[in-house]
Amino acid sequence: MNFLNSFIKYFLEKLPEVNTALLQHIEITGLAVSIAILIGVPIGIFIIRSERLSKIVLTIAGIFQTIPSLALFGLIIPIMGIGLKPAVFVLFLYSLLPIITNTYIGIKGVDQSTIGAAVGMGMTNFQVLTKVKLPIAVAVIMGGIRISTVATIGTATIAALIGAGGLGELIFRGISTSNNNLVLTGAIPTAILAFVANYFLGVLEKVLTPSGMLTNRMEKKRSIKILKVIVSLLVLFIGFRVYENSKEKGIPTIIVGHKNYNEQRILGVMMSQVIEAHTSYRVKTVELGTGTVIFEAIKNGDIDVYPEYTGVAYAAYLGKKDKADATTVFDIIKEEYIRYHNLDIREPMGFENTYAFAMKPEVAQKYGIKTITDLKRYAGNMVLSGPHEFMEREDGLIGIQKAYNIKFNGILSMDQGLVINSLVSDKIEVALVYSTDGLIAKHNLFLLEDDLKFFPPYEVVVTMKKGFENMKPDVVDSLDSLVGMLNEDEMQRLNLLAIEGKEPIENIIRKFLIEKGIIN
Repeated sequence: MNFLNSFIKYFLEKLPEVNTALLQHIEITGLAVSIAILIGVPIGIFIIRSERLSKIVLTIAGIFQTIPSLALFGLIIPIMGIGLKPAVFVLFLYSLLPIITNTYIGIKGVDQSTIGAAVGMGMTNFQVLTKVKLPIAVAVIMGGIRISTVATIGTATIAALIGAGGLGELIFRGISTSNNNLVLTGAIPTAILAFVANYFLGVLEKVLTPSGMLTNRMEKKRSIKILKVIVSLLVLFIGFRVYENSKEKGIPTIIVGHKNYNEQRILGVMMSQVIEAHTSYRVKTVELGTGTVIFEAIKNGDIDVYPEYTGVAYAAYLGKKDKADATTVFDIIKEEYIRYHNLDIREPMGFENTYAFAMKPEVAQKYGIKTITDLKRYAGNMVLSGPHEFMEREDGLIGIQKAYNIKFNGILSMDQGLVINSLVSDKIEVALVYSTDGLIAKHNLFLLEDDLKFFPPYEVVVTMKKGFENMKPDVVDSLDSLVGMLNEDEMQRLNLLAIEGKEPIENIIRKFLIEKGIIN
């Protein structure tokens, strides 16, 4: 009961944010499914003419269903960028198969004698289609649309990783901060939206079904009344979204990007608040996935600035393997970013957030483990967990296995927000963590020494397009106020405050910046 009361209170506090995310979610799924219906139903009708053609089309549509949604989102970014458009396009592809399939099956299943009778009455092919085939097949077709809509509402949560917003943003933030209330705040409205959409489409199905095919003819009249109310609400919603979008057009805006974990959210909010405090620009903050997603976004101009770690840029984006000190790494990144990627970086913010192997102190003490080399002797009987991006990078698992010649009994890839929780709850023995994670101090975790100095320096720098300081000098000047401003202890404290969730990240950062004298 206490949990329920706590959640209700938390949900009510987050209601404005939920409202915004819900409207975004409806917009994404509504556009994707609507386009899929407009294209999928005619295709389903057309392929009835040829058995061979129907197999080809259904196979192609089925291929899109087999591609993992996150992979498809990642593949589309270099072509379409980030935000609403690529999200709608990918979800449209996922929506097609059930709609095409059910349209094909529904119309193909119409009794031939019924079609023959219609032709005998002098109906044209178009009349047979619209007055006979489609009315009879409407229940099957609507079944495909309902399946497609409900599935798309669930899949649309991933669109948050490419900056499209929606309820998925709340869910991912909740997972990465171990905030179950925030996860539920995003998940419950998603489930309710799927239920409401399915109900609405059920009402629409009854309205479109001929009265003679319904067991209760009064049901159609009730459905028509309900449909009128729902359509009125949809018209109001569309009008509201158009009005909101029109208000935003023409307003000078700076887009600040950040990755989808706690520290990056803090840095993204920090950059946004500094820009808003010292310039006249409106700031939009966009959360994106890790890895190359955000790198492609800055290169494509979908975001203006974002915080990056020099070690990530050096090893993951530039593919460098040679060991180098922090100054050398910074200089190499700056030179090659400008020369090859049309990008630039500013001076470091003052702290370094490197990777580190963490263990519970009693476990490390039991085996006498102090360094990664010490860990090597026992790793064969231990399970390691780390964030997804760590597993496929040369400055991550691949490189460290080579450098230390270390092999673990098992390796689990999971969201960064779940890694330390898995360690604390004894599901794993070793966790790959970020050294400034606030949970390290909270749970008194022991960090192993990187005795071979494998990990490159991971200083935080603001990344932007080359020449951005000439186009927006006031923005760059405001961001330069963050140079050398943070140390590791301060970052760890901010991370812990954000994870505990006693107040919004925006409030935490505003207080910190005021204390530092950076904003008033």
